[in-house]
Amino acid sequence: MKNAGFGDKRALTMSSLAGALQTSARSKVVYNQSHDDCGNREGSARTAVIAVNFAPVVGETRAWAEARSRFAAAMTLLSPGTPMFFMGEEIGAQKPYRYNDFLENRENILGEADGSGAGMISCYRDLIALSVHQDAIRSRNIAIPLVHDENRVIAFHRWNDGEDFLVVGSLNDAPFEHGYRLHSERLGDDLWEEIFNTDAHAYGGWNVGNGGGRIRATAGVLDAVLPASGVLVFRRL
Repeated sequence: MKNAGFGDKRALTMSSLAGALQTSARSKVVYNQSHDDCGNREGSARTAVIAVNFAPVVGETRAWAEARSRFAAAMTLLSPGTPMFFMGEEIGAQKPYRYNDFLENRENILGEADGSGAGMISCYRDLIALSVHQDAIRSRNIAIPLVHDENRVIAFHRWNDGEDFLVVGSLNDAPFEHGYRLHSERLGDDLWEEIFNTDAHAYGGWNVGNGGGRIRATAGVLDAVLPASGVLVFRRL
């Protein structure tokens, strides 16, 4: 996440993320931040702050901070592990959490949930609802057919008892507006519907994606528009 915040075109170790996702299938608790990573340890800070390398989280910089934070939330909640979140992440908290001066750095979580954090918490709610209502997302089944460090893209399947979902994440600083070719045998020649997009306007994003449309895979290839620093979920029809 920190390396994504440099704002350049350096490759990211999406392959390391793939390894963590695969390992999480073995009954692991997964989380993006814990109480030790939010300000107690030197060099640590909230996700929204780390995501832009400690730049002031205002204006366009805030938009990038939230987009990358939504990416982190989606990777955690859509993984096969048991998700855990630290308080305040759901509203894009920025103040450090430290055991010795907590009262001086308290976030107004309820206030932010109705204010500047409304988009972020809405994204969390919808991700949680997706997990609650889909057995495949709560299963331990995962296959990761595509990882590209230079393009900063990862794609993985989640499935269970006839349900099949494709999760595609990109930490690229520009969208793939003309499509990105996703290769996986599990895609087959089937129709896939976009059912979730972290880049939706409702969450504070730029609304780049496939508009909730249906895309036909051909011989295991699906061509989909990917947002910058976003996560899409497709369902096999």
